[in-house]
Amino acid sequence: MIDVGWLAQNGPCEKYSAGQTVPLPGESEKGMYILLAGRVDVSGAAKNKSPEVSLFPGDVFGGGEFFTDKAEYVYTAAVDSVVYVINESSFSDLSWSQPDIVFAVLRAAYVPQGQPTGQVKSMQEKAAAAALAKANAEPPAKVDLANDAALKALLDDKHIEAQPAQQNAASDGGALFPSGHKHYPGVTKPAYLRLVYPKDYTCPFCKKEFKGVKVFGSKLYESAPMRYDLRKYFTDFQMEWYDVITCRHCFFSTTASFYNDSKPVLKQKIENELSAARSLVSLDFDAERDIDFVFTTHYLALLCSDGYLSLAVPLRAKIWGNLSWLYEDVGDKEMEVFAAAKAADTYEEVYTGTRMTPVQEQTTCLSIVGMQRRAGMDKDIRKYLYQVKTARMGEKSYMKMAEDILEDMRGGGGV
Repeated sequence: MIDVGWLAQNGPCEKYSAGQTVPLPGESEKGMYILLAGRVDVSGAAKNKSPEVSLFPGDVFGGGEFFTDKAEYVYTAAVDSVVYVINESSFSDLSWSQPDIVFAVLRAAYVPQGQPTGQVKSMQEKAAAAALAKANAEPPAKVDLANDAALKALLDDKHIEAQPAQQNAASDGGALFPSGHKHYPGVTKPAYLRLVYPKDYTCPFCKKEFKGVKVFGSKLYESAPMRYDLRKYFTDFQMEWYDVITCRHCFFSTTASFYNDSKPVLKQKIENELSAARSLVSLDFDAERDIDFVFTTHYLALLCSDGYLSLAVPLRAKIWGNLSWLYEDVGDKEMEVFAAAKAADTYEEVYTGTRMTPVQEQTTCLSIVGMQRRAGMDKDIRKYLYQVKTARMGEKSYMKMAEDILEDMRGGGGV
């Protein structure tokens, strides 16, 4: 992930007012840019000046112009915007202090152009050398934001909070995340990659196409019986890691089933909230997926669920259930209980406000019971289990599960 907070703190940064081009006409030094705040519209440099795509905080632009001297695009600040500037003089410092960002910038700059030029390869080699040197030496001193009046005024004007290096937006209690959510570094699942494959998606929000992944459902093998809260376990795989699809362009997120079914979304219900969320988080879609990426996409999906109107409640219930399981996996008991309570309450909304088939009613009641037990709650658990057991035309396996839970409760067993 590109650490926007670190870049804002360390500079060099420049501010552009709405309507100004980046860079301004007549600016002599070439540069690449990372957007820190605001929005930049991209249009063709030839006849067509209408915006073709919009860039948001964390996006990289200007790489093609920097390396090839070809002015293929015009970058215009749609609102007052702040950018981090990468030029020949700042590149070495950035390579030394944040080589991962340099690699991300070079990758983003040359995806459309194909093979990198000799200049790009040279800069990549410098970045790699800096990364090796960094392991054996102290990095240069960071800018003291508190004593840098000019930079502080710039950041204050755009309400950018300069965070410590390597700090994720999730860890400072940003508006996207609930109080108590933490940063969980180093949790990755590389073995999962063999059970997913590339897939093209069309975002229901911005209508742009992007590449994501889809799970090889036919290659999944259950490694244990379904748990009391309806969680399924598969050999070397957990569905929750890939259950949410996120658009690379606008960060719109929802479950894979909603993407595949192309369910309509009411954009005006969430466009302001989604825009604000993009300024809080950065997502590196090309890096190895980690648990922080998974958490972020789930919370984005919660935000986007409001755009689905009548389908929003069952969608939120599923996402809160996933979150409880994910918190369980990282050992965060407090947040596991919090998310389970949210899931239980939301599943109750589904039960009382949705017309369901007998089997849907069974699974909803079992989800309520399972999440309540995880959260240490007891709100009519036996009533919901009775509904499962007596559902006409229901599934016998769910009836058996309800009876097993009742038996466990009679014996004083835990979950």
